[in-house]
This record gives sequence, C-alpha cells and structure tokens, in this order.
Amino acid sequence: MRDRSEIVGGLPRPGKTVKGILATVAVSAIVGAVVVNWAPGGRTGLDLFLKLACVPSKLASQPWGIVTSGLLTSPEGLSHALWTLLGIYFLTPDLEKAWGGPRLIRFVLSAVVLGNLLGLGVNALPLPQAVFHPALMFGPTAAITAIAVAWARENERRQIRFMFFLPMSGKQLLWLTIGMAVLFVLFTQQMSEGVVAPFGGILVGLALTGNPSPARALYLRTKLLFLRRRGATLTAESLLGDGPPRKPPPRAPGSGPALRVVRGGLDDELSKRQPPKDKRYLN
Repeated sequence: MRDRSEIVGGLPRPGKTVKGILATVAVSAIVGAVVVNWAPGGRTGLDLFLKLACVPSKLASQPWGIVTSGLLTSPEGLSHALWTLLGIYFLTPDLEKAWGGPRLIRFVLSAVVLGNLLGLGVNALPLPQAVFHPALMFGPTAAITAIAVAWARENERRQIRFMFFLPMSGKQLLWLTIGMAVLFVLFTQQMSEGVVAPFGGILVGLALTGNPSPARALYLRTKLLFLRRRGATLTAESLLGDGPPRKPPPRAPGSGPALRVVRGGLDDELSKRQPPKDKRYLN
C-alpha cells in the first residue's frame, strides 16, 4: 500500500473485483427502483424487495437478509445509490491491490453482517428512541464505513480530496468517519441500514486491517499458545511414560540377531600388502 504525504490526483483504476462490486450495486439499485416503483401491481416488487432486506421480525424465516440487505439501496431516490458507488470507486481499488479480491470480498461481507447483527442486538434492547428499532434494514453503509476505515488505516499519511475539494489525510478520514457515526446516534439520524450499522463497519475496519490484522494476530497468538501447551504435554508424557517399561518382543527360535557386523574393507586389504623395497617416495 502506498504511504505518501502528497495529495493523490487522477481517477482510480479498479480491478476485476471492484468492478464486479460496482456492477452488482448499480444493477441492484436499478432493478430495485424498477420493481418497487414501476412493476405492474406494485405489491409484487415490494415483496421481492422485502425478501432481500433484513427484517427483524422475520429473521428466522429470512436469515439470508443479513447478507443480501447490503446489496440494496433506497428505491425512493438516487442519492443513496450514487454515494455508495462513489465511495466504493474512490476508496476500494487501493484495498484490492493490497489485499486481493477474495480478502476484499470477505471484508465487505463481514462488515454488512456485523452491521446488521449490531442493529438486531440494539433492536432487542428496551430503548425508547424509535430510531433504534427499525422495522426494515437495508443498505451498504456498514460496508462503506468499513472501507473508509480500512483505507484510512492503510494510508495514514496519504491524502485525498474529501468531497472532491477538501484535502484530508488518512488519519483525519479515520477520525471523521468515527465522529460521523457518533453524531448519527446523538442526532437520531434516520438511516435505512439502522443508526448503529456504521459501528459494525468501524469494528470490522479496525479488526481486519493490517498485515497481519489484529484479528489474525490474535488468532496466530492463540494457535501458538495452543501448540506450546500441546508440545509441553507431549514432552511430559515422553519423560514420565505411559506406564511400566515395555519388554522387547521375543525373537523366534533359531533367528539371528537383528544387526550383524561384516568385517573387511580397505584396512584388511592394506594389511596383506608387502612394504615396498624402494622407500624414497614414502612420507
């Protein structure tokens, strides 16, 4: 990952994975707007949209909504889909180059899932504010938040033009992202994803960014501790033994020893030779 202090110019060049994500979100936004706003009957398109969204009251019958809801954007306006596509386009290509496509996809899906799980968990709490109890959750805000946090941590000194004109370093972008998530809660911002969904993205961005990431470092330390304990147990068993010493199995009568010494070689051959009469060349 590049780590320069100058302002980056030019447009990003997304790879295959980022192009696939952009195309999926764009097609999903267009299809969602068509089936909800223009499909004959109207109700059929809305039912399809609700099948893909995360509905807290129908989580048992629609568990896939925890994942598929991240692909949906609001069919009532263009801004939700447009800002999502811009965030993916400008911030994700660097992550794809540094991580590769598979890791990037796992990262995005993890953010969507954790954002929905936090929303469902807060929804179960007896909080009086209606903003914490959405009847329907959909949208990729958790994923976009995670991407912003990951880009900021991987490029702390690199600068971008926030909102296309304001120079901002990666470290500043990180604190801005966290601050906006807190302000959304304080001002009870109505969000289709749920007001606590961005915190799921922040947690995923902080835990899964780096080489190794904090989550992977914890996994490696835990695995190393387990291997050390297992090695100590095996060493103790080898020293103490499982019981009384075992006797070697008896050999069959008339059988020879397992190993035999065969005499001979260069020493025997040299001992039979007569010393030379001319000793001028002897050392």
